[in-house]
Amino acid sequence: MAGLTVTETLTSDLLVTCGLSALSLAAVWFPLYRGLRLCLEARAATRRIEGAELRRRMEQTAAAPGEPLALLMVRTLVRSLREGTGHPREFIVDATKQYVVNEYDAHYARPISMYANLLPPIGFIGTTVGLLILFVSMHLAEASLELGALAIALTSSIFALIGFSTLEGLKIRLYGRLLACLDEVLDLQRRSEERANAKAGS
Repeated sequence: MAGLTVTETLTSDLLVTCGLSALSLAAVWFPLYRGLRLCLEARAATRRIEGAELRRRMEQTAAAPGEPLALLMVRTLVRSLREGTGHPREFIVDATKQYVVNEYDAHYARPISMYANLLPPIGFIGTTVGLLILFVSMHLAEASLELGALAIALTSSIFALIGFSTLEGLKIRLYGRLLACLDEVLDLQRRSEERANAKAGS
């Protein structure tokens, strides 16, 4: 009979602990999921495009949704250089690069930061609520509630910090990937101009 009571107590403790842990994980999951989804979209937007495909797709006048930022860079750069606004080439190249980086920041980097910055407060709220429940359960001498309180405090803090670190790390890596992609486009444009100048000189 005593064994049955211990089993029932363990089952009750396990259910309360799992239930409260699942609640804290659900609170962390939403911003983490949205941030990871944006990271995947940013990864697709910063992918490399080979020179032949870049030239072929550059001829399309309409911008397709979700197309790589390399195409936006090339289209903007070619149009700006062709119009010949009287500004030095270096100024036009730098302004075009800054324009593309601003587009990336507006659509990807800032929203990823927003979702990442939601996670530490969620972890802090989970810890505070867990401690509050712990104090109440200690007053009521309810062991299962104490375990659940510790579970919600620890899981919310740990997973919120892991999620925050993951999103911020991915954001930094994606920014480096963007800069490498834009440098490749600029190198391709420079080589294309050199070939055009060599043909004109011969």
